[in-house]
Amino acid sequence: MFRSRIQDAVLFTLGWLPAQLYGLIVRARHRLYDAGILPSRAGSIPTLVLGNLTVGGTGKTPLTERLVLDLEEVLGKGAVGILSRGHGRDTSGFQWVTAESTSAEAGDEPVMLTRKLPHAVVAVCENRLEGIERMRDEHPELKWVVCDDAFQHRALKPTISMLLIDSTQPIASDRLLPVGRLRDVPERALDADAIIVTRLDDVHGDLRATYAPTFPASKPIFGTHMETDPLREWPGDVTCANGDEKASPDQRERIITVAGISRPERFMDRLAERFQVVRREAFSDHQAFTSTDFKRWKRIIDSDRLHALITTEKDVVRLPLRGIEGVPIRYEPMHAEWQEPHELKAWLRDQIERHTVTSDGAS
Repeated sequence: MFRSRIQDAVLFTLGWLPAQLYGLIVRARHRLYDAGILPSRAGSIPTLVLGNLTVGGTGKTPLTERLVLDLEEVLGKGAVGILSRGHGRDTSGFQWVTAESTSAEAGDEPVMLTRKLPHAVVAVCENRLEGIERMRDEHPELKWVVCDDAFQHRALKPTISMLLIDSTQPIASDRLLPVGRLRDVPERALDADAIIVTRLDDVHGDLRATYAPTFPASKPIFGTHMETDPLREWPGDVTCANGDEKASPDQRERIITVAGISRPERFMDRLAERFQVVRREAFSDHQAFTSTDFKRWKRIIDSDRLHALITTEKDVVRLPLRGIEGVPIRYEPMHAEWQEPHELKAWLRDQIERHTVTSDGAS
């Protein structure tokens, strides 16, 4: 115990100076944008920008899906697009994303969103302003674009910005990289138009007091929770066996779990409540799977007589469209739900109407 505390103190001391330098650089960059020295302008289509201050997952992809559906309720299907950087792809520049796109071409999250949201056009581009212009020119029916993970992309001045805070990783008690998990300075939260607290339990207290006590009272804070859907087969995409938590552990289906996401233990622990998890394989976020991985999983399933390989909805995008020969694959879909949907939808509708009136008046 004593040695562990000494090690923690040494690691903190070694990381303190780099964290201070990192903070100086990040703050200087923001001041250059705030002063207009670095250019920043609005997109050619109104934008709703999502982002977070921490590294790792905060639920941006399910929230992107949720907000696109909410926007479509107001604007109509086909009027909302998605623009992403396409993290993890092997390509560069502007790319349209289709249901047949691969994660190597467009990134796993944009491909997943394309398959889940058939009415929304999806594109990837590192330069968000350039990407929005291409989307406007080639899809003039678009009225709004949702930009996931663009809170730090200061060259784009968002119409609406929403900051995500993971309820299990509050930023108030976190520190800048490399000491903590913050990739941006905590005061940047004040620039958001709204905060979304993700991964809440059904019961929660005062979100503002707990997660953002300094956030202006004039700006809203919304809560969300994640819900899992029944497992589906891959390929085929049909509902399949979902496990039996009532059976004794030795009578449950034997499986291998595979995940290349942030904090995969949550996914694997959920499956352990319904299946006999014989083997767990965790990869880094967005890591591309290889033929060597496929062959190893096939050997494990055959030698241990497993019933299936179960992975996440995001990871299945990095598997072949025709699956892996001889490997029964299932995946777990998830979606985000608002704690108070009426409050969020009323605020979102007001924002859309206000900015639409402003845009019409300006034109």
